[in-house]
Amino acid sequence: MERNGHVSQHRKNAREQQVADRAISRRALLDASLGAALAGTLLAGLDEASLEAAVAQPQSGTGPSGLSLQAGVRRIVTANNAQGKSFILSDERVTGGQFPSLFKATGDNPLGPGAAGELKKVLPTDQPQLEPSLGGSSFHFVSLPPWKPETKPLWHRTTTLDYNILLEGELVMLVETGEVILHPGDVVVQRNTLHAWKNSSTTAPVRWVAVLVPIGRSG
Repeated sequence: MERNGHVSQHRKNAREQQVADRAISRRALLDASLGAALAGTLLAGLDEASLEAAVAQPQSGTGPSGLSLQAGVRRIVTANNAQGKSFILSDERVTGGQFPSLFKATGDNPLGPGAAGELKKVLPTDQPQLEPSLGGSSFHFVSLPPWKPETKPLWHRTTTLDYNILLEGELVMLVETGEVILHPGDVVVQRNTLHAWKNSSTTAPVRWVAVLVPIGRSG
C-alpha cells in the first residue's frame, strides 16, 4: 500500500510538472508574439485553461476591425480640410509582408502623406500641457472609464503627430465632420486634428496606447 501510494503521488507530481511546463511554453510563445510587457499586462491572472485558450486563438480573421496577421491592420488617418475642419482622410486595412509600414513622416513633411485639398499648415494647439518638447516624444497608456450619461467628450487639438493603438474595449473617435468606432488592434494616426474620444460602454473601461511626436509650434 505504501509503495502504491508513493507511485500515485509521483505520477501526480509528474502531471503537475507537465502542466506547469506547458504553461511556461505557452507564455513564452505569447511573450514572443506580443512582447513581454504587453503579454504581462493582457494576460495577468489567467489560469492554465485560459492561457491555453489564448494561445490557441486564431491569428487570422475576416472582421472589418481588429488585429489580424493575415488580413492586415485597420488604420484610420485624420486630416484638416481646406476650412480647417477635422475629417477622416482614410479608413482601410494595411497588408503586405511581415513588416508592413503603417505610416511615415519626415522632417520636411512632419504630417506625413495627406490628400489633395487638405489644409497644409499646422494649426495651433489648445492643450499645450499634453505636448512633448520639440525633438522629443511621449508614450502614454490611456484608460477611459465606463461612460456616463452626463459625461462630455473632451475636444482637443495638439501640434503633434499621434499614433494610437487600441488594446481593449470599443472606442469612438469623434472628429468635426463625423465619427468612427474602433476595436482592439485598430490604429489611428492623428495629424494635428481636433478630435475627442468616447467610451461606447457604460460598464467597462477602454484602453489604448498613444505616441505623441511634436511637429512644431504655430505663432
